[in-house]
Amino acid sequence: MDWSVLLKAVAILLAFAGALTVVLGLPGTFLAWLGLFIYALANRFTDVSAWTLFATLLGCLVVELADNLLSGFLVRQFGASKGSMLMAWLGGFGGAVLGGTIGGLVGFLGSALLGVLGAFFGSYAAVYWWERRRQNRTHNEAARAAFGTVVGRLLGMFVKMGWIVWLVSLVW
Repeated sequence: MDWSVLLKAVAILLAFAGALTVVLGLPGTFLAWLGLFIYALANRFTDVSAWTLFATLLGCLVVELADNLLSGFLVRQFGASKGSMLMAWLGGFGGAVLGGTIGGLVGFLGSALLGVLGAFFGSYAAVYWWERRRQNRTHNEAARAAFGTVVGRLLGMFVKMGWIVWLVSLVW
């Protein structure tokens, strides 16, 4: 049996799991990096050097930091308060869990689809509620701030997904 193919499959499965956690708003780039690490370790660093691993680990930290900074910057650009950043994360996570659970009744595809939609809806709803009720903003101001969280979340997700695809390209 060719262990290289099996290790590549494990690395890609971890990258896929990382991509799913990115959609849920969690730091999934590290799962993809773990797959790269396992592959490099098993191949005695012949295909992927220790320096490449170190650089990609630093890259994961930078990408995760950039995602949070980008989201926070966009939320503020759309007029949201500082508390909205936390509410966006809590609402997104709660919406993903609720949507994934409800969608799970239909099967894996329903769980994945409703989990993603739930994350965006939960984030939007939590920020809208926070801005409207806790910050006494008008409907339009609260809706604009909530829209900013969705835009920031999408951009951050695309940056992370691009990084994960690049990590997979190092293995494949």
